[in-house]
Amino acid sequence: IRGSKALVLDKDLSGALSLIVDFGVLKDHGVEKIFLLEDGLLDTGSIKGVLYLTLPHIRKMKLIAEQVRAGSQGGGSGLSSSKEYSLQLVPRRTLLCERVLEEEGVLGDITIGEYRMDFIPLEDDLLSLELPSTFKELYLDGDFSSIQHVARAVMRLQGLYGFFPRIVGKGDYAQVLADSLARMRLELVAGGTSGPSSSVLAMSTTFDSLVIIDRAVDMVTPLLTQLTYEGLISEVYGIVNGSVTLGGVGASAADGAGSSDSQSTGKRRRIMLNDSDAIYREVRSMNFAGVGALLSKISRQLQDNYESRHRAKTVQEIRSFVGKLGGLQAEHQSLKSHVSLAESIMRRTQSDDFNTILEIEQSLVGGSDLTKEQLAYVEKILALADPNASVPGVGGELKEQPPASMPNSIHKVLRILCLYSLWRGPSFKQKTYDSWYEDIVAAFGHHQTITLDNLDQVGLLVSPSTLAQAVASSAGESRASGLLNTVAPSARPCNPVHANSIGFLRKSLNLIVSDVRESNPDDVSYVYSGYAPISIRLLQCLVRDPAVYPANPSGRYAALLRPLGDSRARPAPLDGQSTGGVKGGWAGWEDVLNELPGETVDVSQSPGDGDSNGAVADAIVRRLGEKAPATLVVFLGGCTFTEIAALRLLSQQHGHQYIAATTQIINGNSFLDSLIQRN
Repeated sequence: IRGSKALVLDKDLSGALSLIVDFGVLKDHGVEKIFLLEDGLLDTGSIKGVLYLTLPHIRKMKLIAEQVRAGSQGGGSGLSSSKEYSLQLVPRRTLLCERVLEEEGVLGDITIGEYRMDFIPLEDDLLSLELPSTFKELYLDGDFSSIQHVARAVMRLQGLYGFFPRIVGKGDYAQVLADSLARMRLELVAGGTSGPSSSVLAMSTTFDSLVIIDRAVDMVTPLLTQLTYEGLISEVYGIVNGSVTLGGVGASAADGAGSSDSQSTGKRRRIMLNDSDAIYREVRSMNFAGVGALLSKISRQLQDNYESRHRAKTVQEIRSFVGKLGGLQAEHQSLKSHVSLAESIMRRTQSDDFNTILEIEQSLVGGSDLTKEQLAYVEKILALADPNASVPGVGGELKEQPPASMPNSIHKVLRILCLYSLWRGPSFKQKTYDSWYEDIVAAFGHHQTITLDNLDQVGLLVSPSTLAQAVASSAGESRASGLLNTVAPSARPCNPVHANSIGFLRKSLNLIVSDVRESNPDDVSYVYSGYAPISIRLLQCLVRDPAVYPANPSGRYAALLRPLGDSRARPAPLDGQSTGGVKGGWAGWEDVLNELPGETVDVSQSPGDGDSNGAVADAIVRRLGEKAPATLVVFLGGCTFTEIAALRLLSQQHGHQYIAATTQIINGNSFLDSLIQRN
């Protein structure tokens, strides 16, 4: 669009786009005004060009059509002489959106295209598509669109770095993604790529493998209360697109000298949370138990740096201090913000409510049933339910300072009940389920029967009667009950041998660590103060990390540390050598994989023809895998900040970079929110 133009942004995209481009760049390209796509007419004044940037949703197409018709009526002689409309769909153009615009009578008046945003680099080791509700779309709606988006984004990475020598993963949608990548590669080869672009067919020397983790393989982790500093900010405030907004007392305490934003609103301030903040970079992945001591240490160091001005005697020393003054002031402002955040989080962590929930979670993951007092607490939450409670990270930003106790929202209740269902499994009694079902409907409304059915279908809160029927049925009919059985893959174990799969996994994967070191961690279980995420343990299985083996050297999995004669088995590296990288694949872990839902993926990509079999491919994978410095870990359905922190710890321990790529960043509230029925 030539000349001046107005940009109309989808609310769900505005935060993600702000991470890519700022208003100054847009202004240089003729953007004079920016609007959010909302109900009502669009007043662009004399600006002729209007550019819509939105997700491909039916409701949003109808909003755009309404505004285009209004612009047509206001133009007098028609659209061509008044406004010039352009629509860019993110991440791809769909026939459904075009059909809606055609039925609304405005298709011929809009120029339609697509903007492939792909992965957004939130950090050097974190990529995100920032797509909302992907878990619901996959496992409840049977919508594969997000798989296509991830596949295209991964193919772009392979175009930059070469093809991943190996693709491994777990879960039904991990298999779908692997198949999509194989098909796209064959299409690229069949296209006869030549010239400079032919380098895309080479094997990567940067990435040794692509690891795909389907969220359905580990639905427990996002439901647990995150205990790292970054994870607790997400739990208490809600981190949206890499930033958090302070309100009320927290903002005034953090403002210090104040900013233009905080002065204009008086109470609110937005803080970007990324590695550009030196203090945040140091504390973000720490267990919250050690954050206070570290912030105190940083405060003393900062004070000492300020006091150095009194020791400056010569002109050179004074000039040196003045040169550091700007950085000291920025660090001081950052310290104030994080002290304010930490104080607010500490009020939450010291509350009886928080500690009771933590005890319930630890009881369940440890294999124990809830006590009478804990069951009474669940009943108390239901009795004091607040259907209109504000939930962090859901529906935008918090408008006020978060309370010391988490509001009694339906999210709070369902996180506990879903954990109970996942961990108790066969021990979950129908009588207990029926009682909770009635209490939820009474507390939050009859429309929540749809929510409970949604949770049943995706395998989060399964009725014992449904579970019994599924176990008794044949393998071909073992999917959870629901209308979308033929579309949504199963979230139950693919080929279980043990009656209590989660109990078997607890021991086999060493999920519970009793002597966890929170301040100076040596195991990924520190992110939950003693519980290791299943998703991360699976990665440790692939890289042959000793943390997943029992302490007894003669145990079932101890042999995996030594050569087995199989070409895929790898010996344990010596101290001081890189221990990272997927070298052995899933060999030896078949009994564990059978107790997890979904397909198992292990494909070696050979150069040129895309053949995934044969000794040639295995030899190439082994040779490249020993040298490649990084592994890409893709989470389908979202990942948590605790999993990202665990990957960073593994990167330090292994001397090997693990890059996290995800459809979106989630916490327990946002994970469940898309499954909850609105009024």
